[in-house]
Amino acid sequence: MEENIRMSTKSEIIRYAFGGLGSNIPFLLILAYLMFYLTDVVGISPIAVGGLFLIARIIDAVTDPMMGMIADQTRSKFGKFRPYVIFGAPVLGIVTIALFNVPDMSSNMQVTYIYVIYILYSLISTVVNIPYHSLTPVLSEDGNQRTTIATAKTFMSVPATLIINVMVLPMVAIFGGGQQGWTTTSIILGITLTISFWVCASSAKRHDVSAKHDDQNLKPQFSLKEQISLIGKNKPLLMIMIAMCTNLIATSAVGAIALYYFTYNLGRADLFPLQSLVAIPFTVLAFISLPYLARKIGKRNVFLYGSILAILPLLVILFTPYEFIWIIFAAAVLTTALGPFTGNIAWAMLPDCVDYAEWKTGVRGDGVVTSSLTFINKLGTALGGLLGGVLLGVSGYVANQVQSPETLQSIVIIYALLPIGGHIFTIIALKFYKLDNQFHKQIITELKERKRALRAATE
Repeated sequence: MEENIRMSTKSEIIRYAFGGLGSNIPFLLILAYLMFYLTDVVGISPIAVGGLFLIARIIDAVTDPMMGMIADQTRSKFGKFRPYVIFGAPVLGIVTIALFNVPDMSSNMQVTYIYVIYILYSLISTVVNIPYHSLTPVLSEDGNQRTTIATAKTFMSVPATLIINVMVLPMVAIFGGGQQGWTTTSIILGITLTISFWVCASSAKRHDVSAKHDDQNLKPQFSLKEQISLIGKNKPLLMIMIAMCTNLIATSAVGAIALYYFTYNLGRADLFPLQSLVAIPFTVLAFISLPYLARKIGKRNVFLYGSILAILPLLVILFTPYEFIWIIFAAAVLTTALGPFTGNIAWAMLPDCVDYAEWKTGVRGDGVVTSSLTFINKLGTALGGLLGGVLLGVSGYVANQVQSPETLQSIVIIYALLPIGGHIFTIIALKFYKLDNQFHKQIITELKERKRALRAATE
């Protein structure tokens, strides 16, 4: 007789979703404003800013899998993953504040400061976000509920987008503009993300308890080499990593350059927060439909078809003359609204890859497998930011000036053409992803049979 499948309550799912708010606030803040803040408020070269993102990702290539392994082998009264969320959240809030508070000193010192703080931010983000995302498979063993949990946490990108893309610039203006406005705004956001992660950590108290729910306490601990093999032998995970990386290159390029596009190409900076606000109801509908579509056509197909659809509004932006501003505006809204059907669905696919790794190798490494996707999340964002910064810099961009035709053309390329290329590579990668709903149910059944046999052998 099959064991009861462990599941979460509605209250636990809602509280866990708050981690999505805490995670997305600094992510979207940096994606939308860090380059603009550093180039137009502080005065740092866009090429230097682009290099910053790349260096941090090189460090992440080492620290992310290490953090996954450390979290997997943690045993504490707070659980395996919760202590990192609880104690790391306030530190993440502090370094986020520091990112938007560059001291008034020489240009070289400012560049050094932002490099140090951003690398520190990246490290602390790793410490908090890998355990946070690792809790998704811990909260439930049911495949459909995991989709609901992943959808709930990614849905919190909607209020995060409302806060960041719609409210940040008005908040900066209300609090005095310039550096003073950014200081006050970043403090409020740092406090908000900290509280959000604390609410999230409270949701997993019943589940993240090694003594009750960690079947690995029946087995010896595994080495770093064995844990890393969970990634290399996991074809579905590798395909998601490629798909998400190229998707994030696409979306981060749009996010990083959007304010430049509305400011300099369209001459309507006021439309930037408005398009985010208008997109919110459509994004909410997309999130509501996500669990249904995932059950109906499969998570992989949601990602695949969403990526195909995402190309269409970008083509409109690429070829529409600037005088048809409201057509461009509508396409920008649609680009934002389609987000849940592209990158967000990947987080619902990740727990299935954790199960696949255990089924394939006999090793369950929630943290290590999760770290692969959190690293890709940061790598794709960095590559999009790097390409954006380099292309913007070599095109002759000068902050707060009328831009040359070459610069304006580069902004269009970064905003529309580069994302189209990213989505195309995502589509290709997803063609090789074979872990559908039926296969996953088979994996869960076999894993339970193995665990019953293991318990019987140890009794």
